[in-house]
Amino acid sequence: MLDTLCANPRHEFPALPKRCAMIFRSPGNRENWFIIFRGAWRCTSMTSPCRMKYSIPILLFIFVCAGIPGRSAATTLEDSAREFAQKIAAALASKENVSYEIRNVSSLQPSEVTRMELAFKAELKDRGVALASGAGPVTIVVTLSENFKNLVWTGEIHLGNAPLVIFLEVNRPSENHAVIASMPVSIHSEKFWEGPERILDAGEITDGTGKSWLVLLLPGGTRILDRQTGVTTATEIISNQNASRDPWGNLNFGKSGNEFGLFLSPHFCSINLETRNLSGCLPGDGSAGNSPASHFLGMIDVAPAGAPVAGKGTEIVMGAPVCGGANQFLATGARDYTQPDSLQLFDLKSGIAAPASAELNFPGPITALHAASETPRAVVKNLSTGNYEAHRLSFTCSQ
Repeated sequence: MLDTLCANPRHEFPALPKRCAMIFRSPGNRENWFIIFRGAWRCTSMTSPCRMKYSIPILLFIFVCAGIPGRSAATTLEDSAREFAQKIAAALASKENVSYEIRNVSSLQPSEVTRMELAFKAELKDRGVALASGAGPVTIVVTLSENFKNLVWTGEIHLGNAPLVIFLEVNRPSENHAVIASMPVSIHSEKFWEGPERILDAGEITDGTGKSWLVLLLPGGTRILDRQTGVTTATEIISNQNASRDPWGNLNFGKSGNEFGLFLSPHFCSINLETRNLSGCLPGDGSAGNSPASHFLGMIDVAPAGAPVAGKGTEIVMGAPVCGGANQFLATGARDYTQPDSLQLFDLKSGIAAPASAELNFPGPITALHAASETPRAVVKNLSTGNYEAHRLSFTCSQ
């Protein structure tokens, strides 16, 4: 027996028994569903309307479940998503203006669901399905659930008043949990901003007296949101980043009071949060007798010494090592800007980089990574929504 579900009616009546559903697996890898049900308590007798109310959905339910195929042989989560998309595409009578929604009620992590969604969406397009930007005449509701051993895809295709339900049971991909558990550090991310504009950095700052601001760094300046009043103010900074194909810059919240620092090539600047005015900008080349490093110490992200790690992309030295480590750095994946990305922590020992954490997956490429300050941050372009996201990074140590 795979599962049993019993439910008590909200309004107790002695004449109404409990309703139970029991699912058994037969030797032929098909499920048998035995359903014991009774009409709603409002129906005093099984008149024709009451019978029709319950018989049609239940007959449809039994008819669909009787055709549940055997377990999928997909080897990865993405493979199962593509296989399920093929089943969905084959069942669609019309492949125009199709909208979809994915609901996760399983134990899968959001990053895993994002990878599956991207594979699902790409396969639908490859099968000639034209996805609608909003609600379309054909709607697909996909639910990711699980039983004791496997994952289960359920797809409800809504077209008019006749929903079609498709199932796919998926073997859980084998994972090396022992290797992950042996890593001394775990990386976590928290998204604290999302929007359509490309940002170079973002952060939240408070003055210690109850006032707080959200600061966004863009190629042409800053945008500051006052959390108390909801007012957003833009400050323009003349730089050479607007013309760059790969702009870069970063914020520094180490300054005290109502000021913060930023680097937007070729300038190091300070901005007053109360007045939104530039309180000073220094040239990045250290001219005019000024040394930017002395004013903005610990602000610039730098790459670690030595050869890059094979299979990795951007590498940034950690400003504050975690979990007793030393010479640590973060590294993104080596994928391009059309693929999901990942982040991993490394320890540099005797010139050799050793992984200190498992990979943390993101729903798109990491377009900016900052680790020089005490609060590392990553900017990600979500491939599903097209928006940019600011993620705050944190770390926990293994026991």
